[in-house]
Amino acid sequence: MSHTTRTKLWVGVGTSVLLGASGISWADESAEPGQTADEPMQVQDGHGGEGGEGGEGGHHEGGESGHHDGGEGGESGHHEGGEGGEGGEGGEGGEGGADAYAVFSYLNASGGGEGGEGGEGGEAGHALDVSNPGVYATNLAMMKGHLTVARELYQEGEQTAAQPHFGHPIHELYEPMEPAFEARGVDDFEPKLEALIADTREGGEWGSHTEAYEAAFAAIDGALQTVDADLLGDVTFQSRVQLALLHQAMAEYEEAIGEDGEFVNVLEYQDSFGFVQTAKALLEQHADLYDDDTRESLLAAYDQTLTAWPSAVAPESPVMSPGELSASMFKLEATLGQY
Repeated sequence: MSHTTRTKLWVGVGTSVLLGASGISWADESAEPGQTADEPMQVQDGHGGEGGEGGEGGHHEGGESGHHDGGEGGESGHHEGGEGGEGGEGGEGGEGGADAYAVFSYLNASGGGEGGEGGEGGEAGHALDVSNPGVYATNLAMMKGHLTVARELYQEGEQTAAQPHFGHPIHELYEPMEPAFEARGVDDFEPKLEALIADTREGGEWGSHTEAYEAAFAAIDGALQTVDADLLGDVTFQSRVQLALLHQAMAEYEEAIGEDGEFVNVLEYQDSFGFVQTAKALLEQHADLYDDDTRESLLAAYDQTLTAWPSAVAPESPVMSPGELSASMFKLEATLGQY
């Protein structure tokens, strides 16, 4: 069973969410079916994803919530047996509650081999509550991933290739997340993202754009700080955001490579690079949540996995096949998944 089958997680033209049949309570039952795949946090029915490429639906049997029982550095575990999110407590009302973890319930399928059978449970067309802290934090991390790869490409002399990635936080993610920003009292930071796009289009040395880049990145971080501090400092929550980024990176990498084993879509390769870099940065930012051995093991596993991306610029041929990358990610998934 491929990663593409059980992932394609968080939408945009590059991101989508798969939920199983657990009936997670914060799905918006009033949403109209058939909404386009370029809106964040869209449940897919097996025919979505990036312009129709992949994005197959997934099914998580049992709908276990991912709520941990406390503790740090390998002592906490995820709660098995919850029936997804409970009784309408999602979104802002569920900040810090089970629904903050239930959004990541699909991640459990990767460890146990259950679920992931394409299209057996997604509620097609139902938009999710972008104010849910798990959904919200992951989409902000995706924004960072796009800006990270854009910066890397620009610094490597690929200014034209960088431009789509500078634009993705606005074009794929910002507008659908505006209700969450408004509900959380986040100042409108779209102008800072637009200013970065305009600034980098002028060309020149990267150093002339660092101020605009740092302002945009800081604005995303500022929006993230509206998530409850107990969640931001929780090892389970942070581990699962990393896992979501890794699963999406795997799906993007698969989309980048054709049946002949060569690149067919380098944009997807670049997106996957940005998402893994962002996941590693989250680990480094929250290193104190993990015990020394776990932290060092994870950092080493990230470095091993990142050999698939020798740079933001795609090599002539893939360094790893999708199967080899999946195997390389196993250590990361297994270690982060213990939370």
